Amino acid sequence: MVTRTVILTNSASSKFPVNELCPVLSIDLTALSHNYVALQKKSGTAKLATVVKADAYGLGIDNIVPVLKAAGCESFFVATANEATALRAITNDSDIYIMNGLTCDGAELADKKLAPCLASAEEVARWITLCADRSSNLPAAIHIDTGFNRLGICPDDWPEIADQVKASLFTPRLIMSHLACSEHKDHPKNRSQLEKFEAARQLFPDVTASIANSGGIFLGSDFHYNLIRAGIALYGSVEFDTADTDLQNVLSLHVPILQIRDVKQGDTVGYGCDFIAQRDSQVAILGIGYADGIFRHLGGLENKPASANVALEGQMLPLIGRISMDLTTIDVTDFNGKLEKGMMVELIGENIKLADVAKRANSISYEILTRLGTRYKRYYKQSDKP
Repeated sequence: MVTRTVILTNSASSKFPVNELCPVLSIDLTALSHNYVALQKKSGTAKLATVVKADAYGLGIDNIVPVLKAAGCESFFVATANEATALRAITNDSDIYIMNGLTCDGAELADKKLAPCLASAEEVARWITLCADRSSNLPAAIHIDTGFNRLGICPDDWPEIADQVKASLFTPRLIMSHLACSEHKDHPKNRSQLEKFEAARQLFPDVTASIANSGGIFLGSDFHYNLIRAGIALYGSVEFDTADTDLQNVLSLHVPILQIRDVKQGDTVGYGCDFIAQRDSQVAILGIGYADGIFRHLGGLENKPASANVALEGQMLPLIGRISMDLTTIDVTDFNGKLEKGMMVELIGENIKLADVAKRANSISYEILTRLGTRYKRYYKQSDKP
């Protein structure tokens, strides 16, 4: 197998005019494609759509979406109308759903065949009027609330809306809801939402149905219906058991060592003097910080020792002291090998999983991904058959 590395557009010389040492974010497109196929297989007869909001969770829709399309994805979900418009410029034949609902002039969405997920009686009424004005059925979804109490049509409004839809030119392309606790397989909320969704679905019996997100795939076929919306699972780093699906790691983040220095026993490192060397030590300064989306909670704060580890040539090394805006410090005293400026240290990758970083930061994988900064050189990796 030959590996081809393609530089992302935001790594062009206009973005990085100086060839300096900086963090490198790599996205393995072959692994992404593999994960889509694996999740589609796990989804049974349901079609697998993908969620690519927030610029494909920070990884770049320009490069992520074509790979998902090639793997078989026909439907995409984003959060906002602006995201949908950007996505339409990439794919002119895919179904594109806007999960935040009808937040702008519906005529503009209709012109581009973008489907808002209508989340209130008022939004449904506006869409019915637009369909009537154009004497046409325009693509949109009905988004119902089954107990999440976030966006979605309230149960009291379901029957009246169903009657209004039946009497109009508008036929929903999709009826959908969203699970609140899908990452917890045995949580009673999952079954409660499923029962409510089934009741709502009876009002729209011939409409494509969707309630499962990434976690819902693993709750069983009862949750699959016709369409599944996969997001974080595509990147192979989730907070629930996916062992039987053989998901692969898609993301890796490596950071250069900018300096190596000796620290005497009793010396402090970093802001606040939170780290005090308990022995003569050697530390390495990494060119990354919270401006790059690295959570301060991973570092030492208020007498709490740093919780994160990094990997260098497969060896695990501890982060020490506070994470600052642009710099992070690690203890390399016990590293077995030759240390040099410019060596690349793994923060996320094969040795350190995204889900583990999120857990140590008291966060979730979604937040880590969507907070990735703009100072990374980004690379796509794609394997070609020789």
